[in-house]
Amino acid sequence: MPSKFKLPIIDVSPFTTDSSDRAAKLEVAKQIHKACRDVGFFYLTGHNIPQEIMDKTLKLGYEFFHLPDEEKFNYSITKQDNARGYQRLGEGVTKYQKDWNEALDFYKPVPRTHPLALKKLPIGGENQWPEKPSEFRAVFNEYKDYMLRLGDQVMRAIALSLGLEENFFNKFLDDCFWVMRISGYPDLRNASGKDRVGFSLGEHTDYGLLTFLNQDDTKGALQVQTSDGDWINADPLQGAFVVNICDMLNVWTNNIYKSTLHRVVHKGDSYRVTVPFFYEPNYDAKVEPLEACLQIDPVKHHEPIIFGEHLLKKVSGNFEIIDHNFL
Repeated sequence: MPSKFKLPIIDVSPFTTDSSDRAAKLEVAKQIHKACRDVGFFYLTGHNIPQEIMDKTLKLGYEFFHLPDEEKFNYSITKQDNARGYQRLGEGVTKYQKDWNEALDFYKPVPRTHPLALKKLPIGGENQWPEKPSEFRAVFNEYKDYMLRLGDQVMRAIALSLGLEENFFNKFLDDCFWVMRISGYPDLRNASGKDRVGFSLGEHTDYGLLTFLNQDDTKGALQVQTSDGDWINADPLQGAFVVNICDMLNVWTNNIYKSTLHRVVHKGDSYRVTVPFFYEPNYDAKVEPLEACLQIDPVKHHEPIIFGEHLLKKVSGNFEIIDHNFL
């Protein structure tokens, strides 16, 4: 695999430390602009999130996935809304191929009066918090709060990177419809002979706004496609998040910022754990190419999208409910 290209490392501390140094912020914005335009992925440092809680989420995820199957099945997505909860190996699908990972998904809670709940649609249910490990819910709720703050800070940097006011996106993000996932990856080689298994996670773009990936120390698993079609590793960097641009930012920027294909191919003896946090627009946010970006390319490449409708469509095709015989 070619290794000449490296993902950039961007220190966003001018945005996370209440700095009044506009020159420092503009320098960060310049780096983000280049990374988002050229590859759509970068390492993020200076985020001001304690390493202790980053490590703890990974540890708790590992402990959950190593519970007996019958305990994990108590939180199955089938017992809620076919979105919130636990997905078994092979239950997630990408391009009609089963993904060799298991996961536990949480979404922003919705009131019972929300259209999602009233119509009993996917993501219209309630989050299913495991009772074991005992501190699971408290730790992940604290982590979620950290991530929401970081998402806001990075979007301020992105606004500057586009020549906009720092608070430009606030009205689209003040009720962020966040998604938090814990993913577990056994050795893909153990799936040999299983029906329709593709990768650990098939190649895809993320359909929201920004993804912040907290990953364990497993190397050679997450792969990102470069503009010339090569796949490069996005290996863990101590204390850093891997951040990628998602489809909604691709729409807002009229394709200036890239929503990049990526995949997971984990062929190793370790059990890999990651915690991706998806920082998303408001459920009812209207997303369409920005005037500032149309001045660069006047051809409008996207029609307006209501984020919630887009999310619902994508989530509805994410899973293929399976029986125990697949395992």
